[in-house]
Amino acid sequence: MTPVILQAGLKEALTEGGIVEAHCVEDAKKVGNIWQGNWRIYLRLGDQTALLVIARGLEPREFKTITGLVSFGVELGLTTVPVPLRGGDKVTWNHDTEAEPHS
Repeated sequence: MTPVILQAGLKEALTEGGIVEAHCVEDAKKVGNIWQGNWRIYLRLGDQTALLVIARGLEPREFKTITGLVSFGVELGLTTVPVPLRGGDKVTWNHDTEAEPHS
């Protein structure tokens, strides 16, 4: 069974050098003017990997739209949020605590 992590723990682990990965589970497709798909978030800390879950029932937290996924990245403090678009692809979200936002 894959270890799991809650959102509060994810933010804390980021400050301790954890690496966040966004995994595309289902190809993104445009429906009307909204891009939809299925994404899951994983945390890598050393050689451990943990899946982001919903507190209520330990089921994976899944993002169904690119907007939702990007909003989550921004909540984590990212200023650039790459999004994988094909099922099976993944990207690393770099969280640089030293960076100052540029306007």
